[in-house]
Amino acid sequence: MYRKILVGYDGSDHAKDALTLGRELSDATGAELCLGGVLLFAVPMHPTAAPIDPDARQAFAESLTNAARAVGATAYPVLGTSAARGLHELAEAIEADLVVVGSSRHGTLGQALLGNVGAALMHGSPCAVGVAPADYRDRTSGTISRLVVGFDGSAESELALEAAIQLARDTGAQLSIVAIAKPPDRGTGKGDGGWRAIKEVIEEQTRDALSRAARSVPNDIVAEPVLISGDPAKLLSDAVDEPGSVLVVGSRAYGPVRRVLLGSVSRLLARSAPAPLIVHPRGMHERVGEPESAYAHTA
Repeated sequence: MYRKILVGYDGSDHAKDALTLGRELSDATGAELCLGGVLLFAVPMHPTAAPIDPDARQAFAESLTNAARAVGATAYPVLGTSAARGLHELAEAIEADLVVVGSSRHGTLGQALLGNVGAALMHGSPCAVGVAPADYRDRTSGTISRLVVGFDGSAESELALEAAIQLARDTGAQLSIVAIAKPPDRGTGKGDGGWRAIKEVIEEQTRDALSRAARSVPNDIVAEPVLISGDPAKLLSDAVDEPGSVLVVGSRAYGPVRRVLLGSVSRLLARSAPAPLIVHPRGMHERVGEPESAYAHTA
């Protein structure tokens, strides 16, 4: 599944949360763990001027290398005018399967409030993106014991399910396939009876899709199908409100192949999920050509 996991790291608390999640996933899957740090610089006004002091550049590289060595990871210090762009280009260059970042510094304790870097990454990342909630390093149980997949019958949710099945196999975690039948808006249909009839049709269609999904899970994976009616983002957040849980969802249905593009539900989850969130792009398993090497080592 994951062959190479890239953690965005700057030494901050939220980066340490990301590193904790990245290590857990790396240990479970056998993926190579990489630490990517972006040393930001302003574009020099004069074309011959150095963008950054060589001593600062060397100190940054040494600091990241030491942090990586402490966890058995490979360090990738890079220069960039944007942290998100630097990590994006680095992920393409090293062919990462997953980029893990921390939540915003201003997030509520225990919630994955997506910061500027994570938000920018999720709008076009070349691979899956994971977000560790605030204070994850102190709250984690140390193991991934439950995987919750948000399933709506779309091709994107089917890809998320495939990824979760493999991750469940690697971790031994229980798999919950959560399908949410979102009720129609009030006023839909003719009168209250018409609204209920439409609601029942939606629930029946969702139940059928969930049954097909459950039947597709291999026998060696323990899977629990769950059908809920209500607000998708809130109900999925509630479903992972216990230690050891990880939420896996797909990206929205349009946009470039092999790019994460947040839809309304995944955007809300990225802001408030109480557990780690992994968003998988559509067509992630399709290798479309070779990625360009668009990053510059500082060491």
